Amino acid sequence: MRDDFIEKCLFESSRPAWRKSSLVLFVGSPLVFNEWILRVAVAESEDLEVRRHDDLTSADPVRLASEAVLRLVVVEESHTDELAQLMADARSPAGSVQWVLAYRDLVPAREVLEQRLHGGPLQEVRLLPMNVPIGVWASMFRLMLWGDFFVPSELLAPGPATAAAGEPAPALTDTVLTRRETEVLDLVAKGGQNKVIAHRLGLSEHTVKLHIHRIITKVGVRNRTAAARWYLSRVAEQGR
Repeated sequence: MRDDFIEKCLFESSRPAWRKSSLVLFVGSPLVFNEWILRVAVAESEDLEVRRHDDLTSADPVRLASEAVLRLVVVEESHTDELAQLMADARSPAGSVQWVLAYRDLVPAREVLEQRLHGGPLQEVRLLPMNVPIGVWASMFRLMLWGDFFVPSELLAPGPATAAAGEPAPALTDTVLTRRETEVLDLVAKGGQNKVIAHRLGLSEHTVKLHIHRIITKVGVRNRTAAARWYLSRVAEQGR
């Protein structure tokens, strides 16, 4: 099983391997981005290739971006200064590449939120907490692959952090969903489309659409993606 995994998740190996259409780089310690994390990441899409590097220099994201294969760069918080310098020097890849800071410490995460609001080299960086259950982490990682910006609830507070999220965060304790609405929203947060959700729950697609409409109304957000963000925030909060 380990050999199969290594064939899918290419690290700093020089052995030849088949090229996949999208590449995700994890930059940081193998203690943070361990085999289990990489296994979960590569399972999110059939067209993903995953690599881990110790630092941004060895990862060489600029070159990879020029080859039009780089999709996501997830950087451990200990490399925040290195990432900021790369972005400030305007040497960061352009186009569709998404930059993500993986964190446990709230200080660098809040700095990213501050720069998203007021400007700075890290203003385009997204946030991915590493201190959440693996299932929640996988759902958050999936949102990153979609190009979404997710703000964990622990960073949401009145003022700048809330404004940086793009819309006010609904109060987690004030919104009551029915059991069925919660089941639907859980599947939405896991990337399920209406047809798949309907099949899983034994409902019609029309009924699923009605549930999603009610969820969006109750939560007070604009769309299903924002509702998924809200749900993941609540799950992460309850998991701590």
